[in-house]
Parts: sequence; C-alpha cells; structure tokens
Amino acid sequence: KSIISNFSLEVKTGEKIIIAGPNGCGKTTLLKCILGIIKPTAGLVELAPGETTAYCKQDFPNSEFPITAAEVVAMGLSGRDKTAIDESLKKAGAFELKNRLFYTLSGGERQKVSLARCFCQNASLLLLDEPSSFLDTKSKKSLINQMKELEKETFSIIAVTHDEEIISELE
Repeated sequence: KSIISNFSLEVKTGEKIIIAGPNGCGKTTLLKCILGIIKPTAGLVELAPGETTAYCKQDFPNSEFPITAAEVVAMGLSGRDKTAIDESLKKAGAFELKNRLFYTLSGGERQKVSLARCFCQNASLLLLDEPSSFLDTKSKKSLINQMKELEKETFSIIAVTHDEEIISELE
C-alpha cells in the first residue's frame, strides 16, 4: 500500500528538518527509503556523491549481550578512537554511561547512547527516528537543548516525530 506519494525533498548542507505526523503515516518508512533499507515503489532517492548517513532508530534489540555504552558508540567508527568516543558521549549527554552495559540502560539512556554513536560516525546527514521516544521529561528537555545546539553543526538532520512538545520547541 502506498503510504507517501508526490513527495520531494532536497536537504541542503547544514539544514535541520523535522517531519511531523501521527504514528503509521510513513515517517520511519521515509527514513528507511533514504537509507536504502526499503526501496520506494516509485521514484527514487538520491544522495549527493560522498554523502554519508547515520541513523538513530526508535527501538532497540532486547538482548543481554555484554557490550558497554562506549562499545556501542565505537560501532560508529572504523577504529577505536577513544577521544572521538568520549566527545560523542559528552555531546549526547551520555558520558557518565560509557562503562555501563548497554542492556542495563533505560530506554532514554539507550537513546542517548545511540545518538552518540551517530555523532561518532561524522556523517553528513543524521536521520533521527522519534528521538524523544523512551525519554522522561528531564531527558526530553535535555534532547531539545541538544537539538538546539545542533543548529550550529555543519551536518544536516532529518528528524521524524509525532511528539508535539519537540515540534513546538524546535519550530
């Protein structure tokens, strides 16, 4: 079934875009098309030559695999650059979590670590899928502040959400 039709989007370098809509309207599908995980039934998705993407998804595997938060962030790197890992964790407000096992973290803490992994990738396009999911009120306020800080960054962001507070705070 067609979820999105007659849609065109060009993201300029450094541009920050929020796509809002209710659950089930195709926001995550759009991100997965951009990533090449899902092929569009019509039309095409083109990334500029050399453009790289990082994806912060809204759900996490339910596994007790013994990996630390810092190791999850390191997955965004080709090597183990401790400085880049620490800087990314700090930028995401998750530095104090770096030695904790990922599976022991709350949903909001996992979301912060996932965001740090994306920062660590140094991608030119950051895709955020419901970035406020699993966050308590304090963590959501922190995310809003982080998103405002990201306005200064040179990478582009497409964030999809149905969270009215995020939408109104970042308009």
